[in-house]
Amino acid sequence: GFRCAVGPVEALRTGGLMEHISTLSLHLEPPKDFDVRRLDACSLGPMLQSVLLDNADAAYAAHMHETGFNPYSQYCYKDVDGGIVWRVSTLNDEASLRLIVPARRIEGFRLRNLDTVFTVSKQVCETESLSCLLGKLEGGEDSSFRVQLVTPTAFKSKNRYVIMPDVRLIFQNLLMRYNQVYSGEGEADPETISYIAEHTSITSYNLRSHYFPRTMGARDKIPAFEGTMTIHISGPQSLRGLVSMLLSFGEVAGVGIKTAMGMGGMRLLPTGQRRGTTKLGGSVG
Repeated sequence: GFRCAVGPVEALRTGGLMEHISTLSLHLEPPKDFDVRRLDACSLGPMLQSVLLDNADAAYAAHMHETGFNPYSQYCYKDVDGGIVWRVSTLNDEASLRLIVPARRIEGFRLRNLDTVFTVSKQVCETESLSCLLGKLEGGEDSSFRVQLVTPTAFKSKNRYVIMPDVRLIFQNLLMRYNQVYSGEGEADPETISYIAEHTSITSYNLRSHYFPRTMGARDKIPAFEGTMTIHISGPQSLRGLVSMLLSFGEVAGVGIKTAMGMGGMRLLPTGQRRGTTKLGGSVG
């Protein structure tokens, strides 16, 4: 059984059940003379963070800056049609009130680094209760998950960047972020992390390295990776349910470092495969 995680899982259930997670997707239109094909959309992340905070409640933005606590994530990507989408997710009701409500009033903005005005052509806002997310703990039918890292992703370990996926770092990061938002602790139970790492593996991947600029045109870039991978769990229902919940949480919280700047955007994809058919392989470019 999943003995070591009973305490932490019960703690997950008890905190902040009345909170809501909200996601706002803003579809952006650049000027007609702007060459979208040459745009690396993820590189807009740091600039869009500035736009978000410029429109946010000033006292709240200052508080986040002082505490270093970011109950939100945001990133930018190109959709299948080549359109530019800015995705902002808030992890509790206060962040939604202070960040998403003002962001929904944005009709356009100038990115100073590019000297370009973007207009908002469409917006989609979705809200889910935290209790609904925690309902995934009761699931656990799936033993494999396909994860797409939409924007460059990296981890920090022993003062060094880690630019290859590591299940221990992935789930430690997600669990720490969850605890920080909903219990204020920011720590992950070592036994739980060890149990997840022991029974979870990356069975396939298609990744490439991608440097993430802290600011447009800056030489100071963060080494990272993006692409897809399949995570397989060989453990009981309680473990599969916990992994399912944490990966779903990652879709809104992001994973790894600098998720407020536009890194670590992730989404879950349909597996498209029967259990046990995944083969080890992949590429890193």
